[in-house]
Amino acid sequence: MKKNSKEYGEADQMNLRVVVGLYRSYFRLNRNTQKLMAAYGLTVAQFGVLEALYHLGDLKIGEIIEKTLSTSGNMTVVIKNLEQDGWVSRRCDLEDRRACFVCITERGQKLLEEIFPVHLSDLDTTLKNLTETEKEALSALLKKLNGL
Repeated sequence: MKKNSKEYGEADQMNLRVVVGLYRSYFRLNRNTQKLMAAYGLTVAQFGVLEALYHLGDLKIGEIIEKTLSTSGNMTVVIKNLEQDGWVSRRCDLEDRRACFVCITERGQKLLEEIFPVHLSDLDTTLKNLTETEKEALSALLKKLNGL
């Protein structure tokens, strides 16, 4: 039986190959990160929040959403769960009582100190097929694609 294939122009074919390649790469990276974080009892979103707080310090929820590319509805649940597990706490912003800062706790810091080197090693394994020059070129191309 013949496969129903459509013919598109060369530029369209290239665009489709690029997008499919980006999606496959993203899903592979995300799947690997999900497995790693599950071993520590975290979701990828929870890890993203902890990582942002660990490296950037206390942040308001809006700042966390921006840094982790999340949505506000999801972030409320993620932070609530991290707080229940003792990995983060909240403190009111003294200048704006409507806002609060999310802070990584000592327990959360210890968790990140354990996880982050493993995460870096996992990324190194995932990206092992690329040379340092290729990684630099890919990073530059992704920034260009995103208008940065």
